[in-house]
Amino acid sequence: MATFFTTPMIVPYYGTAAFATILGLHGKRSGSLSTSGAIAAAVLGYAALGNPLAVFGVAMLTMYFAGSRATKVKAAHKATLEEYHATEASNGTIKAGGNRDAVQVLANGLFGAACAVAWRVLYSGEFADGKEWTGRLWMGVKGERWCAVDARWGWSKALILGAVAFWGACAGDTFASELGMLSTPPPVLITTLRTVPRGTNGGVSPWGLLVSLLGGLLVGTTTALSLAYENPECAGFSDSRWGLPWWALVVGVGGWSGLVGSLVDSFLGATVQQSLYSSSRLKIVHSRAKKDEDDVVANVPGSGFNLITNNGVNLVSAAGTAAFVVWWASPGL
Repeated sequence: MATFFTTPMIVPYYGTAAFATILGLHGKRSGSLSTSGAIAAAVLGYAALGNPLAVFGVAMLTMYFAGSRATKVKAAHKATLEEYHATEASNGTIKAGGNRDAVQVLANGLFGAACAVAWRVLYSGEFADGKEWTGRLWMGVKGERWCAVDARWGWSKALILGAVAFWGACAGDTFASELGMLSTPPPVLITTLRTVPRGTNGGVSPWGLLVSLLGGLLVGTTTALSLAYENPECAGFSDSRWGLPWWALVVGVGGWSGLVGSLVDSFLGATVQQSLYSSSRLKIVHSRAKKDEDDVVANVPGSGFNLITNNGVNLVSAAGTAAFVVWWASPGL
């Protein structure tokens, strides 16, 4: 039993485990996470951060902090456009964020954390059991290292780009949702191009598409900077398929995923996710409960069917985008 709890797979990074726990507790204390959400955030945070390669944790933290900041931008104004996931204090101020549960946290972290765990098992060298270094491991017994995004080393490149794509897509979707609704021109439904109220699932605008691209580029850029610092063996390395510097590939995948993930999210939101509008409150609402007897809550014309929740749409769009990148970057393709 003592051996079990001291193996690398359980808790090799005690400081990281403490930091991930603090992040979960902070989310709980600030009201942005429920108890289950805080536990899920701590577990997924450790899965991403507990890795000899920091790029996974950097991508996750960039998405988390940038998304949190975007949520707070003009929160009171956004609350007048959509039945916002926020609480109203006694003085009338809006507390941005929401009591996100474990399902919401998993939708925005599970795929990326899985990429981090897979990379750690395959390439960290922590599970070599004292055997001779085979050249496959990033942290070999002789200390040799290779560029982690070099396709010649199997799945390392695919897993890193998959994590960048996943959290880039999450950041792009968050930016589109939180900042895109602040666009001056009203959004149009992606399937019909008809003008719809701000906050409608599936609504897009030029500003919303721009900020989704910027969200993905932010994740890609911070990840590339992190890898350049910790993996100098990548200096001068170019991707064999595209002939691009490795850092341009990482940044490009982040930006592409932010934009494409947001578009996929919008298409799903416009087809398989319900959008309701309240005539009394004059904003998008999340249930058919009426404010008063004169209130009329109805589907936004042309909007989707009530088949998938917002969490499901977020998971499918981000994980689907990232899975495509993993397939595209996988060995032999």
